[in-house]
Amino acid sequence: MHSGRTLVACALPALAVSVSWLRLESPPQMAEALAMVGLALAPVLVPPGWTRAVAVALGVLGAFWIAFGAEPWELLPYRDQHVLDPVASAAGEGIGDFYRVLLPLAPEANPEMHGLVLLAIFGFVLAISLLASASHPLGAAAVTVAGAGWAATLVGGQAVALGALALAAALSTPLILRVRSGPALVAGLGAGAAVVAGAMWASSATTVAREAALNWESWDFRKVSAEATGVRFAWDSNYDGIRFPPTKTVVLTVDGPEEARYWRTSTLDLFASDHWFEDLLWLGRVQGDSNAMPLDRLTPARAANRDSWLEQRIEVKALVDDRLAAAGTPVALDARRLGNVFRMSGGVLRVRSPLGEGQRYRVWSYAPDPAPAVLAGSKPRYPSAARRYLELDSRDLPFWRSPGRDRVVRDLLTVPANDSFEAYTALYEIARRVTRSAESPYAAVLALESWFRQRGGFVYDEQPPNADGPPLVSFATRTKAGYCQHYAGAMAVMLRLLGVPARVAVGFTSGTYEDGKWVVTDHEAHAWVEVWFAGQGWIPFDPTPGRGTFGGTYSFASDSKDAVEALRRGDLSGETPFVDRERPDLADRARVGEAAAEGGPSIFMFALGLGALWTVVVGFGKAIFWRTRNLTRDSRRAATASRRELEAFLRDQGIAIPVSATLDDLRLAVWGELGLDSRSFVEAAAHARFGPPVEHKAGAGAAQRELRTLLRRVRGQLSFWSRFRGFVSLRSLRGGWQS
Repeated sequence: MHSGRTLVACALPALAVSVSWLRLESPPQMAEALAMVGLALAPVLVPPGWTRAVAVALGVLGAFWIAFGAEPWELLPYRDQHVLDPVASAAGEGIGDFYRVLLPLAPEANPEMHGLVLLAIFGFVLAISLLASASHPLGAAAVTVAGAGWAATLVGGQAVALGALALAAALSTPLILRVRSGPALVAGLGAGAAVVAGAMWASSATTVAREAALNWESWDFRKVSAEATGVRFAWDSNYDGIRFPPTKTVVLTVDGPEEARYWRTSTLDLFASDHWFEDLLWLGRVQGDSNAMPLDRLTPARAANRDSWLEQRIEVKALVDDRLAAAGTPVALDARRLGNVFRMSGGVLRVRSPLGEGQRYRVWSYAPDPAPAVLAGSKPRYPSAARRYLELDSRDLPFWRSPGRDRVVRDLLTVPANDSFEAYTALYEIARRVTRSAESPYAAVLALESWFRQRGGFVYDEQPPNADGPPLVSFATRTKAGYCQHYAGAMAVMLRLLGVPARVAVGFTSGTYEDGKWVVTDHEAHAWVEVWFAGQGWIPFDPTPGRGTFGGTYSFASDSKDAVEALRRGDLSGETPFVDRERPDLADRARVGEAAAEGGPSIFMFALGLGALWTVVVGFGKAIFWRTRNLTRDSRRAATASRRELEAFLRDQGIAIPVSATLDDLRLAVWGELGLDSRSFVEAAAHARFGPPVEHKAGAGAAQRELRTLLRRVRGQLSFWSRFRGFVSLRSLRGGWQS
């Protein structure tokens, strides 16, 4: 009977909380919300004690399973990280999204936010049900107001209706639970006053809350730069000079890979009019279910092996671009929060409109790290799809070592006569000279890469001198000064002249590894070369000295000193990766990480604030409650309230006081535990409670005065820590709020 009454008392509050929070979603997920309400109400059907505690624990596990897909059966020794880490990550992402995503949110596109909405419904309804089951209607009413009012401050509209619903819900709890008793009327009136104030607050939330002194919506615990700066890049080649801003701006962060990678945004496949340009072909639309994407004809079949995939969790910061950054060749994408995503040729992914700051996506890439011997043994067998990567200025060049290719190349360079393309004969001659001893395409790639990085006398210069003629020819033959676009552009042209399929890749170097993720700034914007190898696919190389290194052991851009030294010796026989990554390539300059500017309070200050709020709410809430119990004209009830207040104080100090304790039991407990004589209080309370009617009023007043005196004496003997612990203790709430 009691559990049935409790369920009825919780029905309207559960409805008010659910409706308020589901307004944050469009469309609302009613079935999951109903399941959360059911889990929250189920414990009140179980008898109090350890069985109810077990029911609450099972409900919490079920709630996290519904909200975040956490599997409770994985909570085993040494395996709990499979549950706790993903839940913590999802919750953190969801909290951050509430600062970035316009409400109402789309549950499918924002699963973490949706999970937090469900948990809020579960948490508030569970608190309401437990308080109602423990016969604490005022507490249940307060939680109802808090649960419905909090969500009302997040999205505007219908404030008056929500306030009325919250008012009715909060009033229903004490009226249903205690409709037959006098204290129920007092509790109902108090709850009504509290809820009226809450309804007024909720109805004005959209116009007042943002200007309120507390202004909690402006708090941001994500440590995001206070000055958001959008950074946009023009990826097509430009050889007129570049200038990085003096202050670095974080453009994205990458979580997942531990080794340094380059984050590619696009490829420049077309060389025309002395410049490299994007020439992307539309291949299809990406589904948002994280399944493998179709592989193009230049991606090897081994890329379909999920065990070899590299997962990256990327968060956009200040980058303004409709291309998705990723390592290697993307093979799967969780696109649920990105809208329409399109697959382009070259492994490039594009969205309909640029992503905003704070948007995140998960991408899995095929990013091979072959040993030098594997690339050295790769046969120059090229499919027809690779032919477009041998075009230069609308001329189709023959593949590596094909019969008569030197004569064909020279004819293409000189015909028609007086064409400016003839100037690239100089690059062809240099490429032939530098790679004259190369027995394989890989050896030719290494020869050119090392020539640009170390042996050719080149210097990195972001404002290179101007020269007549095609800029890449002038760079390689005369000025020998330029930046990444010069180096990558010239090397890709020379490889195509040699018959090796190559292209220019653009994006960012790895960045700085901080707190388990790669922090990438606008200063890491970069261009490098990708070369196609049979059985491997596209492999990155970097001819630019002093710009970046990555984790591969097959390139002179490797961050392994041993790998670079072996390649310098011409040792291409290594079958296993080199492991010494203590120092970068000697040709590269040191990079100093620069953390993003942080704004908003720290997590420590947030925790400190929550602790202070808990202290104020619990400590002063208990004091106000017990004082208001004394505000009655019934002297006997006032005396009983004084006795209950003393019982609550002793319970909060850890002294066991049974619910059926008499006044004499209290006297003995005070003497035995604290060594103080409380007979004056006991006698006054006894006169008020059991004496003649003419003594009731005087006895009640005396009992209250003696109680204050006794409590002052007790506090004087307690340490500060004991007083504080009792101030915030919840022991008195268990069985101490009887009428």
